[in-house]
Order: sequence, then structure tokens, then C-alpha cells
Amino acid sequence: MSDENLTFFGIDLGTTYSVVSYIDEAGRPAVVRNVITNDEITPSVVYFEQDTGEVVVGKAAKNVSRLYPSRVVERVKRSMGKEAQWEFDGTPYTPESISALILKQLAQDAEYYTQRPVSKVVITVPAYFGLLERDATRKAGRIAGLDVVEVVPEPVAAALQYEVGGEASRTVLVYDLGGGTFDTTVIRIDPDTVEVLCTDGDQKLGGADWDARLVQYLVDEFVARAEPAEDPTLDDEFMQDLALTAEEVKQQLSVVNSRKVPMRYAGAAASVEVTRETFEEITADLLDRTIEYTGRTLHTLGQKLGTDDSAAAIDEVLLVGGSSKMPAVARRLTERWGWTPRLHDPDMAVAKGAARYALNRALWAWDGEGAGPTQEQRQEQAEAIALAIGLDEEALQASANKRIVTVLPKSFGVKLRDTSFPDWETQPPRLFVEHLVHANEALAIHREFTAQTVVEGQTSVEIEIYEQAGAAESPELSANKPVDKGNGLITGLPPLPRQSPIHITMDVSDGGELTLRAVEPSSGKDLVIEVRVSVLSEEEVEQAREVVAGITVRG
Repeated sequence: MSDENLTFFGIDLGTTYSVVSYIDEAGRPAVVRNVITNDEITPSVVYFEQDTGEVVVGKAAKNVSRLYPSRVVERVKRSMGKEAQWEFDGTPYTPESISALILKQLAQDAEYYTQRPVSKVVITVPAYFGLLERDATRKAGRIAGLDVVEVVPEPVAAALQYEVGGEASRTVLVYDLGGGTFDTTVIRIDPDTVEVLCTDGDQKLGGADWDARLVQYLVDEFVARAEPAEDPTLDDEFMQDLALTAEEVKQQLSVVNSRKVPMRYAGAAASVEVTRETFEEITADLLDRTIEYTGRTLHTLGQKLGTDDSAAAIDEVLLVGGSSKMPAVARRLTERWGWTPRLHDPDMAVAKGAARYALNRALWAWDGEGAGPTQEQRQEQAEAIALAIGLDEEALQASANKRIVTVLPKSFGVKLRDTSFPDWETQPPRLFVEHLVHANEALAIHREFTAQTVVEGQTSVEIEIYEQAGAAESPELSANKPVDKGNGLITGLPPLPRQSPIHITMDVSDGGELTLRAVEPSSGKDLVIEVRVSVLSEEEVEQAREVVAGITVRG
């Protein structure tokens, strides 16, 4: 093993803030501080300077986001897996390349802070991220010049950090309210296994939405009281300062009952008091949405366990994500289900758990045949790792020697034509999705399905993969979205009779990567379809990597 392979970094690539952690010499996760600000968190904001051609990532970029909105990208995580694009100084940037710039800055800070090379990393993603979003995250790491060992669901990382060394079996619900995303996940923790049972969430719901409500409230109150001669919302500098103030007020209202905000604009002035009660009133519907998702997760858990009282199966509730510190969160969960939630290092748990996950993957690394390394083989790897970097072997085993089982966040299937009704050949085609793998199935998954050709003499078959787009699985085409860029066309088949079978095999790895294989049995031809479940092609990734490598990034 090389020293590089024994450096275990975990990155919480957040919507609003990001954190890097690594395993220190004592075998514990430690957080990397931002080199410029000395903070443990770095704002996930990118500013493209016009004069210097350099890129600024972090607090300095956040501080000018309203002043130069056309030069700043925020909350790019919400665009991951989508075909979005920004252009700066004639160069186009995708969500993956913007995220890569954030990762590049984080890696620079980590190398400076630890004096260790940053190459192999684990990056966290919301539990409800689909395959496109997860692939985009992997691609972002590659574009940044990193080797992404795996992407891991945020609640799994948080649970790993929480339970280290624990022996008692328990079922834990992780309520993860971050800056831009929300998900709720049920995890079963046993002495030798961490297993995700089910998950649900919203990729466009997070603390930033609470901030926006508070900004609007402050503006409305100020205008009503001070009656400024000009509209303050048209002033970028005023709104920039107000956005920063609103975030601070939100955080302070978690520990105090009220806060007065002095405001001045265009010769008018007023002091607007915000109470915790008022803040909770203007954001109540946002919190209601998280409670609804939590209820849906419990419903799914009940179906898995065969019980009508799935809430009683929850032994502990963990609050993760900076916005989960709002007192209303714990109160609502207690009122609704009688739980006693606990805050668990909400800002750092995910990054620390990601570093632990990276260490875990090293112990479970397996190049041989069969299901994976035996206990004896993992023991040997643990001894080698502990010796190489001076870790206590017992602490290493407690930290990382667990099998981790995750679930598929959304259902996947193939598009088919309905031939079950009369005159289907002369009627407009009825298309539907036959789901082969389903949401909340444990990974890895292997599934086989036999489709049929639909016309006489057919010599080609197009297989398109679709992902569940809504809250519930539905065969309706409109309730699903294509994810493979339409590149599953098989040609060169012998002329086939109508209803000739095509055997389809779908595999989803334990890391959530999907592959598809089709066999036409009459010819015995094994047709491997290179399914591209991604937005960017390999060529586009390499081009973006060259661009990002040539950019100077600073904090």
C-alpha cells in the first residue's frame, strides 16, 4: 500500500456550505479548516473575477454574491444531474465543473492543512439523490482531479460518525435538513452492519428557503414602517447585506427568543424585531413539508416491517444539518411522534462520517473472487493500514470494520409499448415504464426481464432507461424521466418474428452504478449496451478537467 492510498478524506459537498474531514494519526476524523478564514466550513459559492480571470471560492465569494450576481454561482448542488450551463468570459461551465472548482479549493485547503496529498476521496450526497445526480457528483470529483472512491448518502455518513464503537443494535431515523436539501432516512445499526432501510426527501428544500422567507419578512416590515422613497429590493448591495444578516438572525433565533435588526435605506430607518415565534410562523409550511416526508418514510418502513406503528420501531432520532438546530424541528418531531431527537454534531457529522467511510472502504477493498474479503483478510488489511500510518489497530477496527448496506433511492425501468389492447398497431402508441428495480431496495441488485419485439421482421431494438420522477412509483411515462441519453439502440439483429424475446438484465452496484445487458436468444448474440446514466460524456468530462486544471482557485 502506498502512503497516498492511506490518506482517507471525506468531503461533505453541501448546497450552501462544504466541509472536509480526514482520519488523523489517532484514527479519529478531524475537520480541515479553511486556510483563509480559519473556519471549519466553506461556503459553496463560486465567484468568477472579471479582471484577474481567477476564481474565488468560499466566504469572499459569498460576500459579493448580490453585488455581482452575474459573476457568482450559488447552490449549484440543486442543478446536479441537470443540463444547466453558465458562461464566464467565453467559457461554458456545467454544474459538474462549478462543483469541481469548489472541490479543488477544498482539496487545496486540505493539502495545506494536513501536508498530505489529496487524491482518493469519498464525497457525500443527499440520500434521495438519483443516479444522474450521483454520477454528476462523481464526475465533479474527476474534473477536480480527484479519485472519487465512492459517493455515500449523507445520513449513512452521519450514522457512521454517531455510532462508532457501539455494540447495541438499534434502528435510527436521521432527519437531515441542510442548507439546500432535505431527506429523512431510517438506518439499522448492528454490531457488524450499518443498513439503510428506507429514505425519502426533497432536493429543493433546505435552510436557504428559511433564509429567503426571513429576508422577505424583514423587507416587508422595513418598507411598511420606514416608507423609503426607493424600492430597497432593487439595490443589490442592500439585499446582499440583508441576506447575510438574515442568515445570522436565523442562527441566533435558535438560542435567543428575539433579535432586533436595524435597517436603513434611502434616508429611511427602522428597527425590525424578529421573534422566534414570528420566524416559526412565516416558515411553518416549510417545516410541515419535512414532517410530511418523515411520515412517508415511516409509511415505507411500516410496509417493510409489516407494522402499522413504524414510529415505535425507531429507537433514536438524529438531527443532522445546520438547519436542524432550529428548536421548532425537534419540537414538531416530539409532538407528532413522541420522539426525543438529539442533535449530533449537525454541521460536521457528515464530513467526519465520510472520512470514516473512506477508511471502511479500504478495509473492505477486494480484488479477488467471491462476495468480498473474509474477516481474516480484513484483519490483515487493518494491520497493514495501522502499521503504515501509525494508527491504533483496535481503534481502527472499531472505526471502520462494518459492512455498509444502502438502498436505491428511486425506481428504474425500461420504456415499453403496450400491445395488450385491440388495434394497437393502428392506434397511437401507448408507452409505459416497466420498473425492474424499485425504490428502497437494498443494493446491490440483479434483475432479469424478458421483453418482446413488436413488429414482424424487426432488426433493431431501442432500450431506454427511465427513473422515477415523482414521489411514488408509476408506470405512466410522464411520471418518470429518461436517464440514459437514448443510447441503448441495438442494431444488426436478424429479422425477428413479432413477439420474439429479448432478455434484459439490469444490475445496480452497491455504489449505485447501473449497467444493462440484453441477449437476443435466437442468434445467441450477447448484446452489451453501454448505458450512459449521466449528463456529461467522457469527452466532455476530460475537456472540463483540462479547463478546471488551468484555473487558479483561491479562497
